[in-house]
Amino acid sequence: MLQDTEYRLKAYFEWYHRTSDFTAVMKRRKLTVTRKISLLRYALWTVWLLVILAVMGLVILGALTQSYVLGLIALVMLILLPFILAYGIAVPLFAGWLIIQRPKEKTMIENARRILASHAAVKIAVVGSYGKTTVKEILKTVLSESKKVAATPGNMNTPLGISRFANKLVGNEDVLIVEFGEEKVGDVKMLAELSSPTMAVMTGINESHLASFKTIENTINTIFEIVEYLGDKPVYKNGENQFVKDTAEQDEYLFSRKGVNGWRVTDANTSLESGTQFIAKKGTKVVKASTSLIGLHTVGPSVAAIAIADGLGLSTKDIEAGLAKVVPFDHRMQPRQLHGAWVIDDTYNGNSDGVSAGLNLLRTSTAKRRIYVTPGLVEQGDQTQLVHETIGRQIASSADVAVLMNNSVTNYIVAGLTDAKFKGELIIIDDPLDFYTNLDQFVARGDVVLMQNDWTDNYR
Repeated sequence: MLQDTEYRLKAYFEWYHRTSDFTAVMKRRKLTVTRKISLLRYALWTVWLLVILAVMGLVILGALTQSYVLGLIALVMLILLPFILAYGIAVPLFAGWLIIQRPKEKTMIENARRILASHAAVKIAVVGSYGKTTVKEILKTVLSESKKVAATPGNMNTPLGISRFANKLVGNEDVLIVEFGEEKVGDVKMLAELSSPTMAVMTGINESHLASFKTIENTINTIFEIVEYLGDKPVYKNGENQFVKDTAEQDEYLFSRKGVNGWRVTDANTSLESGTQFIAKKGTKVVKASTSLIGLHTVGPSVAAIAIADGLGLSTKDIEAGLAKVVPFDHRMQPRQLHGAWVIDDTYNGNSDGVSAGLNLLRTSTAKRRIYVTPGLVEQGDQTQLVHETIGRQIASSADVAVLMNNSVTNYIVAGLTDAKFKGELIIIDDPLDFYTNLDQFVARGDVVLMQNDWTDNYR
């Protein structure tokens, strides 16, 4: 669980306190044995051995002195051993961080700060509550047609992850794309000071990480720290996101499926079979865009990439070629066929805007059965009930079958379904892994199945 919670003690202890059955913990994944895990195991065995030796010593001493008190203390220590281990693991973890990890990370981050500050490349920061990886990959794919581009891999969006990326740079890159991860006020400013961006893309704002931000105002202020940092430098902002639209100035960098910065979009269409196509025009320039991404919500980020690429000197031919290479990213609205059914894997999605976009696509599909599968969303803070009741109402107007993974938010989704008078089939699953493993036995030809979000073992 420490590994599953990325060694965040607060999240680990929250899981520990709410877990009653420790025999059924590892359902979705298994422990990956790393050097850090091995050291923690040795530390736990050492603590276990010391407690056992102490218990034995107290028992022997109690017998020799005929002291029932010592025997009672030994018994209490033995009973509390599981708790001592569960809480005691924080000691070697903190000690290792303080003595080994922290000094090493500090040196690495300072070195990265120097590298990025002196790097001559155009540096694009990608910030927001959701959609960052998709925007990053669109930009990387398109700009790579005529530029040397490096982008932070996967979800390496923390100070340490960005520093590892910086330390691997060759130095001759034309463009650097850096994804920012934010969980608390000040994170975006801190990452901007680390990476020295020259422009940015703001993907959108919602209730993601509200458990750590506490209020949506804190989330908005944190993500808009990039605007304050960059001053008059360009920040492309998602004009289809209400929180961004309400906060941002109505400037030429507000992008949507209608266009951005002089580029105007027409003839947009999308389908599971052929992806998304549209035409973007600016003056005499025309881009006939075609990507394998699905959903009209992808048009806005794509046209923002066109505007950025055009500003960096790419030809319309290069831009079209780059867009044609854009494909769905792993577990992000990624379609595949299964026994004549379409399965859309959006299990990495964990935000309400992604849910709305996915359900809109499901609603407009020409499926025999429209099936929606979800466990719900995590880290929604005090908006948890409202968010999930809203999801329930959205499912009711979009799906014929709702498959819910049974957990702490299921009843809220059901309440939303009931409120919207859902007339379809409701299925509640107690073993998600078994359901996903045997999905081929559930679907039939002509179905469209949308699977959104996935809960790790530390959430219930």
